[in-house]
Amino acid sequence: MKDIFDECDFAEFKLKSRIIRTGLWESQKELGKLSPEIFLRYERLAKNHVGLITTELISMYAHDRFSDYSHSINSPAFIKEFKYLTGITHEHEVPILAQLGFVNCNVNGKQNIAVNDLEIEDIRQIQSDFIVASKKISFADFDGIQLAMGNNYYFSKVIDPKENTRKDEYGGNTLNRMRMVLELIKVIKDTTNLHVSCRLNVQEDILEMAKLLEKVGADSLQITKPFSPKYFTKDSKNKNVLFDITDEIASEVSIPVILGGGLSDKASVNELINSTNIDFVSMQRPFVFNPTFLSQWKDGSEVESLCITCNNCYIKKSSKCLIKKEEE
Repeated sequence: MKDIFDECDFAEFKLKSRIIRTGLWESQKELGKLSPEIFLRYERLAKNHVGLITTELISMYAHDRFSDYSHSINSPAFIKEFKYLTGITHEHEVPILAQLGFVNCNVNGKQNIAVNDLEIEDIRQIQSDFIVASKKISFADFDGIQLAMGNNYYFSKVIDPKENTRKDEYGGNTLNRMRMVLELIKVIKDTTNLHVSCRLNVQEDILEMAKLLEKVGADSLQITKPFSPKYFTKDSKNKNVLFDITDEIASEVSIPVILGGGLSDKASVNELINSTNIDFVSMQRPFVFNPTFLSQWKDGSEVESLCITCNNCYIKKSSKCLIKKEEE
């Protein structure tokens, strides 16, 4: 019987639990630099039974929609500061991935380029920028990279048939819509030792996408929905609709598949991992409320997160629980 706190394999990593911490925003920077509060937060995460950590968003481009609330891959101190941060998690034997993405496509002197307006030189520039970024991530001693291909990030539009109606080799069928990302992953895998994780929205051809990503070398997948975590809808049986498709994907590929949120109590997570092919569950907001709650789960003093899922940490682009702050 599987348990949340099993020591388990996740691709090349040995994890201390099946809970993955997913990052979102970063509001505790000091003039673009990592603050002592950030280092403390990651230390608390690593010390308290999280299996794998994904950072808050690291933005590819300045003037991106969310760049004010994100780390920047182009920060002059990026390698130095994040090497210190990864050292903290590694001291506690917790692997860490750098979440990398962007929303607004601003390359080659152009602003807000729509997917269908990308020229080949723009595609090559984006790929080149990600390859350079992956080198920086490797130099900072990250264990891997998570490509933000879900939610409302730009790559989610590139692979979405409703957004991408191109008539060339980068549009049309699933393979063509995935081509930009598949080419990118292959180069990252050929030129670095990074684990490559892909965060994907559920859509009609997601199973085919998952198989293509595995074939080209992706090491893990995180399945999510295109909207805020607030909108994890349930069916008539009060079941999270993300469960079934994540279970199906996990049964069809041989790489780890992470359920992208929707659970916040110990019993439900243990029931899920023992009744499906899903072995890993990610959380974000419960860690904002309390980065040490897994220790309470493990010792039995608490069995569910006290986060009330008000979603203010998402709406306000905050790294802190605003409800908890008001109470204090």
